[in-house]
Amino acid sequence: PLKAGAIVLADRYIYTAFARDVARNVDRQWVRELYQFAVKPTVAFYYRVPLEVSLSRILTGRTELKYYEAGMDLGLSSDPSESFKLFQQRIVNEYETMVDEFGLTVMDATLPIPEQQRRMRKLIRPYLQSVRRIRSSAQESAWAGLAREMRPSHVDLHGRHGG
Repeated sequence: PLKAGAIVLADRYIYTAFARDVARNVDRQWVRELYQFAVKPTVAFYYRVPLEVSLSRILTGRTELKYYEAGMDLGLSSDPSESFKLFQQRIVNEYETMVDEFGLTVMDATLPIPEQQRRMRKLIRPYLQSVRRIRSSAQESAWAGLAREMRPSHVDLHGRHGG
């Protein structure tokens, strides 16, 4: 889809692999060459968040860190929380390097989600102005049905509902 010029929204892309691989002591240049086939996106966002906030968010949804996300395999610390912080700091450092290298757009991930959404939409709106929408007939049918369901019924000046 990227090579065809389609709009693709992805939660992860090559930058995640770059950061994690380099944080695991893989040679930076080798990693870049490994992924050279990947299409460079028009815009890529880096959601910057302090490590303590990241750790807190992860542990809100579950009771413990996963072995590899904490970098336990690297022997940085025998304590999973401490290992997580050390490993994730390496990842953060690599992302900070990539901001300039790849022109990543930094977003403050500590802001409320609606504010993050507003800022992101404002940044991508110019890229969407010239986009030609292409939908299959099945998609058109689904959208038309949804539009009918969402359409408010007619209400006259006296508050009476019509069809």
